Amino acid sequence: MTAYGDLSVDVWTWNLDIDEALAARVSDWLTAEERKRAAAFITPQLQRRWIAARAGMRGILASVLGVAPQAPVFVLGPHGRPELAGGNSPHSFNLSHSDALAAFSVSEAAVGVDVERIKALPEGVAGMVFSKTEIAALEAAPEDARAVVFYRYWTAKEAVLKALGTGLSVSGRSFTIDISRPETPRLVSADWKDEDTQAWQLAAFRPAEGFAGAVAVRTQRPLRLNLQSWSFGE
Repeated sequence: MTAYGDLSVDVWTWNLDIDEALAARVSDWLTAEERKRAAAFITPQLQRRWIAARAGMRGILASVLGVAPQAPVFVLGPHGRPELAGGNSPHSFNLSHSDALAAFSVSEAAVGVDVERIKALPEGVAGMVFSKTEIAALEAAPEDARAVVFYRYWTAKEAVLKALGTGLSVSGRSFTIDISRPETPRLVSADWKDEDTQAWQLAAFRPAEGFAGAVAVRTQRPLRLNLQSWSFGE
């Protein structure tokens, strides 16, 4: 593959509703600090889901890097995004989870992923995080399709923000996504300093029934999206 060929983006999805025995087993993959964070959740189900999300991320990275799940050491970037310690990893990665579903993406270029369960349209949220163009498109959609449209925008925008890695310092209203082609959203404008909106590729995917998903990668190369399921038995 030449430098101008397709860029591979791997996305794994898995179920976070694991039983107590499996949660106890994969907790051994986590650090003491990660186990402490899991224990802080208010219910056993939420604790197990957090363990499953973090352990899943470790298990997938272990297979990519050829190491044990306990081996990856994470540090937080300037805006709190987890990164591999050492700063010389050839991989960018990102984790997202919603209800009992998790998604994890890995690529050579800066990548963000988001998955969301499609629910009733959240009151007033679009006005806080969508651009004027996006709000107009949402309001023009048939009423029975607005929730789906909302989450197509939401996941694409969240994926971009996560790939940027700037946390809350960038507002969702500062950029506009075009979802007229649902499988290939586009970043069409952004009020960001020194940012080329053409240097972005996005892709939408359906991670499970009733969910929306999207990845965003800071690259000019076409994406080759590789979707796969993952389980702790692998």
